[in-house]
Amino acid sequence: MGHRILRCLGVPVMLLAALIGGCTAGPSNRPGVAVRDTNLPPPRFPQTPPTSPPLPPAGQYSRDSLLWRDCTGATGAALGAASPRRVECTELRVDATVATPALGNLLKLDLSRVGSGPAPLVVLGEASEEPGTLRAVRLVQQLPPVLLDRFTVIGLARRGTGPSEPLDCIPTATRNQLVGADPDTSQTPELDSLLDTTRAAIQTCVQNLGEVLTTINSTGTADDLEQLRVALKAPVLNLIAHGAASRAVIEFLRRYPSSVGRVVLDGAVDPTLDDVSATEAVLLATDAGYTAFAADCVARGCPLGPDPRSALVALAEALRRAPLQVGWQRITAGIAFQAVLETVGDPQRWPQLSHALAAARDGDGAELAALVAPVLAKDRGLPARFDPALATHCNDTPTRVPPERTQQLAHQWQQRSELFGPLFAARLLWCSAWPVPASSSGGSEDRALPPVLVVATTGDPVTPAEGARRTAQSLPSGILVSWQGQAHGALPRSSCIVDLVTRFLMDASIPRQGTLCPP
Repeated sequence: MGHRILRCLGVPVMLLAALIGGCTAGPSNRPGVAVRDTNLPPPRFPQTPPTSPPLPPAGQYSRDSLLWRDCTGATGAALGAASPRRVECTELRVDATVATPALGNLLKLDLSRVGSGPAPLVVLGEASEEPGTLRAVRLVQQLPPVLLDRFTVIGLARRGTGPSEPLDCIPTATRNQLVGADPDTSQTPELDSLLDTTRAAIQTCVQNLGEVLTTINSTGTADDLEQLRVALKAPVLNLIAHGAASRAVIEFLRRYPSSVGRVVLDGAVDPTLDDVSATEAVLLATDAGYTAFAADCVARGCPLGPDPRSALVALAEALRRAPLQVGWQRITAGIAFQAVLETVGDPQRWPQLSHALAAARDGDGAELAALVAPVLAKDRGLPARFDPALATHCNDTPTRVPPERTQQLAHQWQQRSELFGPLFAARLLWCSAWPVPASSSGGSEDRALPPVLVVATTGDPVTPAEGARRTAQSLPSGILVSWQGQAHGALPRSSCIVDLVTRFLMDASIPRQGTLCPP
């Protein structure tokens, strides 16, 4: 992690050994916001218990407790567009292992902030996407300006995702091998080769990072949020979490209930499924997402022709016979599928995806290479996303799938999704050689939580809507609202959801359970 952490620890012997072996008519005071969907079953959870405490005050934070500096220009360069608002940045040093602080493993996390409101509103993203420092700035540009009268929006880059101390332990060529591996897993030698590459990559990371590697997880991020709250001198943290960041925020709720402010989970992951079941759910959602992309593409006059699904299959076969080369990057069938995964949850980028696939079909892989570049290599001053995403995911799940089981799943899942079944099965091997994480420790206070707003998107191809529904059910005070949209996350795409979230944060207005927003 950066240059300091790569030198900070030796390799634990045990770790190396492990590597080698119903919706309602809408909110009561805004009935025009939502619509009734008779196709949805009635909610399977009770209304918010009357014993739940109300939403706490948003609180205030100390603007000068950290040394902030202007970073508007650098942020604009990383975003690829100038920021219309002033952006400030700083770093926060946190204990990597709060449970054992005597180890003295300090990590540096990047922070950004926009606005001058008295209350902190922290934005946390997935380890696989752009860091929270950038997501916060993008979000501010698309949310109502009135929010900045009440809140300062603070973006937190999760461990290893920011430029200050990036997790960068897998060689670029090895990343390309892993991501570019052929999704056709019908041959055992291909799976064995993928497993060998994965084992070598993880062993390199363990040798470089030692014990710190296993702290890059959602529990660690929950501890980071509490350390951020303390550094800001804020009574509570108000939070917006996107996608898989819900794991860290739910852990924050469990470990630090007295620090919880107004919390929004947008596109939460299913807390009830193991990694295999969760992967199967995502692959089906991804297949449905590609179907939606294909229909949109055809409606626009698709450069892939009248059948984009068949076009993707044909492109994968062509790349198996003759991969393309773009600079150092080899464009394989796996890379083409990764480009789909990078964009299927963002309808605004669907035209870019269709043109990239069509160009690759015609022998030019440059556009596909550009779509996957942030995953594989340093891009616009930010570290490659692959390493921190892999570490976070594998440290968050104890599931380890051997090649034999992977091959069985590939055959089963191909019957459910010809496009994505084998690909998702093969990628279960990415964690197979990873050290199995210890069970989460650290108790919580016996204290009721305030209402937590959980947002589901019915056509989310990355974190399926059922996961958000189950998240709301699992929280004693979870309030589920849904958007009938096709994207990964509803913020800021749905004006209806934006309105509900804004009034939840600003006015402590709690939507009615099961509120449904139109497309």
